[in-house]
Amino acid sequence: MKGILVVVFCWVGFTGQAQATDADSRLAASFFKEAESASQHQRIWPVKVYGPTLLVDPASRVTYSNEPDSAGLLKPDEGIYKGVLPTAVMIANTSILWQGRRWSVILWPLPAGRDDRRDLMLHESFHRIQVKLGLPERSPTADHLSSMNGRIYFLLELRALKAALGKPVDQRQSDLTSALLFRAKRQELFPNTFKNERILEMSEGLAEYTGLILGRQKDSIRPHLYQEIDSAGDRKSLIRSLAHFTGPAYGYLLYEKSPGWTLKVDSNSDFALLISRAYRFDLPKHPVSEAVAGLEGRYNGESIVRSEKLKEEIRLQMVQQYTELFTQKSVLTIELIKMGINFNPNNLFDLGEYGTVYPTAEVKDNWGKVTVSSTGVLMKDWKVITLPAPEGIRVNGRWLTGKGWELLLNEHWELVKADALHYKLVMKE
Repeated sequence: MKGILVVVFCWVGFTGQAQATDADSRLAASFFKEAESASQHQRIWPVKVYGPTLLVDPASRVTYSNEPDSAGLLKPDEGIYKGVLPTAVMIANTSILWQGRRWSVILWPLPAGRDDRRDLMLHESFHRIQVKLGLPERSPTADHLSSMNGRIYFLLELRALKAALGKPVDQRQSDLTSALLFRAKRQELFPNTFKNERILEMSEGLAEYTGLILGRQKDSIRPHLYQEIDSAGDRKSLIRSLAHFTGPAYGYLLYEKSPGWTLKVDSNSDFALLISRAYRFDLPKHPVSEAVAGLEGRYNGESIVRSEKLKEEIRLQMVQQYTELFTQKSVLTIELIKMGINFNPNNLFDLGEYGTVYPTAEVKDNWGKVTVSSTGVLMKDWKVITLPAPEGIRVNGRWLTGKGWELLLNEHWELVKADALHYKLVMKE
């Protein structure tokens, strides 16, 4: 699931095709040809990358496909297939299992720029094949990257990677060593959650690298990486989007040493080990505090620290506000049974022991569907969600409405009040 627009929400509207045109079908057909051509002679994965793909308009659910579906919902049109995706199918930039097949799903309209468009399509194509490659889809959060020190050492790592990218291949060891020292410092500071960085990199990071190396013209790759690294400090949240920076950066550094490096990776691979072996230097030894202390200045660490201190003041204020909203006021708590979720990975907020706040999201489960448009929903361990209801919950038939959210209950479910501050959903007897 890719980038700032990757898992952007798909609020379900009308299900007609009035806004779809023949021109859209022809445009979709040209985009399919672009992606197929870009990946036709790829050598980075042992299986075909391009395959069954759905381009879905999130408002109308009008869908363009490069292949027919088994139920015949998508009809031939302008050399491709077109129809309306059922409302039961959650849509986002991702991969889904639908009608017994694995599909890449991409929100329509696609980016206007050819490189951005092909990058996105091939990123999501990787998600469709990654399980086949032995790379499971896992999506934890690296919560330490919401903290000031976590962000500082992550941004310093990116600055060191940018410096390495700007030098000849045989002159990169010093900057790459610095990058791994900043990385090791995070591991030293946050031993409990640091492992989630590697897990994300072996899923989202490899997807982002696939889009980069197959979808972009070679002369545009380095400027694109520089631009992405320079923008990282502006991101409100890095706890799940971190691999969108490290995946393509480390991936391209490895590619310039050995283009086929991906053919040897598995779910246990680690960029730190891969890069140190490829460039032939030793991994940093713990503890790393003294080694790191003299490096910040080389990568403009003063400006990073200054900026992150200001952001930390704002973050702590938000911690206080969210903690009060979700723990001291009336809430609706819902257990997750068979959950599907769309969310934006770039605005998640870590609330420590209480869980992660998703400021906007759409969640479907056996009990129904909730759309969160503001205020946020708190999720704990992917097992339970909490919705704020400081002013109570309005009930209109099967529609429930609270502060910044609305929920459509499925039949046989109802809202009950557990105590003075807690509502919950239960099955009707």
